[in-house]
Amino acid sequence: MERKHSVPKVSIIIPVHNTAAYLDKCVQSVAAQTLQDIEIILVENASTDNSLELCHELARRDQRIKVLQIDKADLSTARNEGVKVALADYVGFVDSDDTILSEMFENMYCLATDNDLGLVDCNFYCQYDNKPNKYPYSQDGSVRILSAKEAVSLNLREKISRVVCTMLYKKSLFDTLQFPEGMYYEDRASTFLFMAAAQRVGIINKAYYAYYQRTGSINRSKSFRKYRDYALADCRRLQFIHESDFYTTWKERANVAYKSGNALIRTLGHMVACAKTKEEKTVTARLSHKTTLIPQGTAIALKQHAILLYIKIWRRFV
Repeated sequence: MERKHSVPKVSIIIPVHNTAAYLDKCVQSVAAQTLQDIEIILVENASTDNSLELCHELARRDQRIKVLQIDKADLSTARNEGVKVALADYVGFVDSDDTILSEMFENMYCLATDNDLGLVDCNFYCQYDNKPNKYPYSQDGSVRILSAKEAVSLNLREKISRVVCTMLYKKSLFDTLQFPEGMYYEDRASTFLFMAAAQRVGIINKAYYAYYQRTGSINRSKSFRKYRDYALADCRRLQFIHESDFYTTWKERANVAYKSGNALIRTLGHMVACAKTKEEKTVTARLSHKTTLIPQGTAIALKQHAILLYIKIWRRFV
């Protein structure tokens, strides 16, 4: 991992796990950034295809590319390990089956350094093989500078991107935070915490990140474990709302808890339907008690009220 040149402006970390078919295209999009003073850290984590060989080949082509190999197949672990060896004051993340627009990191970096921001967030678009791209958020190009509270509230209310890879982070944030390891939906469980710690956050309403919706990706199939992790992520969000100094009235807490509260109940319903073993039923019953974290006054949909009633009856027989 020896550095041949001066300290880069941005370190871009790409976890790699069994994505050899997509990696070259991904890395090309990162290498083609208009901000050329970057380092690219490929974190190969326990692939069984030829991803590792391809990583080394890509590093031979571009001296800005480094290869870090770890023996644990986990996205968050790969990101956290990449941060440890990153040299730049700002770090970003790209998943190895996605691509980015060429101006993404230059625009985010300039906004961050010009305004002394701890974090900058942009938008993404969903890219499909056989249908038009989908843009979930605004594309008007507007830029906003927000307080931590304003940014976190938008995150929790799902008004801005909450994806790890649409954000540029001041590396010092990782002195006290990291991505939750061994967990699906780590974005939902963590990005609001980084925003809370950033003090000032920039928002760019432009979709720089192409989120490729491929068959077989980790988020496109459901299982008990994935439902459990989604519920755990919402428990983290609700716990933050409960404990944070950001929200001092029940109206504020109820407003920002709406999405997480309803999602938690909905996910618990899926868990009840999926739970087969005694352990899964025990986990579901335990997590169902976390609905007490939903603040008083939170608007709960009628369907979610019905799910709550069903879960209370179900628990009697577990």
